Amino acid sequence: MADLDVVDRCLIALLQVDGRLSNADVARRLGVPEPTVRRRLKRLLDEQVMQVVAVPNPHRIGYGIHAIVGARVRPGKTGDVVAALSPLRQVRYIGVTAGANDIVIEALFRDNDDFRIFLTETLGRIDGLLATETSYVLDVAKRIYRIGLAADIQQDCASPADEEVLARCRQALRELEE
Repeated sequence: MADLDVVDRCLIALLQVDGRLSNADVARRLGVPEPTVRRRLKRLLDEQVMQVVAVPNPHRIGYGIHAIVGARVRPGKTGDVVAALSPLRQVRYIGVTAGANDIVIEALFRDNDDFRIFLTETLGRIDGLLATETSYVLDVAKRIYRIGLAADIQQDCASPADEEVLARCRQALRELEE
């Protein structure tokens, strides 16, 4: 786990609200030097603590079908099944789980034909896959990509300087969310 201080957490929290903020804007909002933001952002990206990406709304770009597939896998074959699923363009999430399913897959499809081929042909060719149970997502009630760093920041304040950065961060988050 990465060792994140208040500045790191605030930097991430601000970019979760607006990933287009410049290093200079983040620095101004937090009251820290721009080279500090640049250096920390590079470290967070290099260490894969975070990534900055554009996340389109799937339905608005032509992916009208959203499915969750629970899969049971032959013992000892989980890694092979994950390796077979990972490169598939329709698959956007794979979770190895404990419980009724061994793997949970989230996938997007342009139309019913794409969905049908995935379920009947693509999955059917994966060695080690024993059974699947598919849920067709009718409506997405909530989709958020923020992880609660803004709420977690308080526990890391060890100095008056940290408290000042935190106060600036909270103010910046309020302004960005308006």
